[in-house]
Amino acid sequence: QPAFDTFDSSSSLFAGYFFALNEDQTLQEVPTGFDSTSYESNNCELPLLTPCSKAVMSQALKDTFSGFTKEQCRLGIPNNPWLWTQQQVCQWLAWATNEFSLANVNFHQFLMSGQDLCNLGKERFLELAPDYVGDILWEHLEQMIKDSQEKTQDQYGENSHLTSVPHWVNNNSLS
Repeated sequence: QPAFDTFDSSSSLFAGYFFALNEDQTLQEVPTGFDSTSYESNNCELPLLTPCSKAVMSQALKDTFSGFTKEQCRLGIPNNPWLWTQQQVCQWLAWATNEFSLANVNFHQFLMSGQDLCNLGKERFLELAPDYVGDILWEHLEQMIKDSQEKTQDQYGENSHLTSVPHWVNNNSLS
């Protein structure tokens, strides 16, 4: 301890790289994002999203959206939204509006095939649905598209050995 009490920062190897705090200066507290949440007032701000909280939220949404899997099995709706008929798009929309208590959804805006729905893109899709409702619907649709693409890639990877020719097979052995 006494060695630190007599430390002279001006002759230190790191002099000029770090500044010394005067007694007048105070350390600045780093905000966590939770400090901005006000429970007493009606004006409640949400905490900042971090990569960790985004991952948690994404997993929560994925778990919530998994309820549609039962409905898909019951109604025979393909896993891949690109393959949906106009009726299946409406069935998905009806399930989502009921499951998430979404209001003011204009079903006529979404009278289209799954291919047309997926081709809309996020910006155009969000124009068809009310604020926030469109974000929830788009997130679910995007998750289903992603899941169906991953399953297709996994199936391709599992079956790739069927189409590849072993290195020991050559043209002479085939004849």
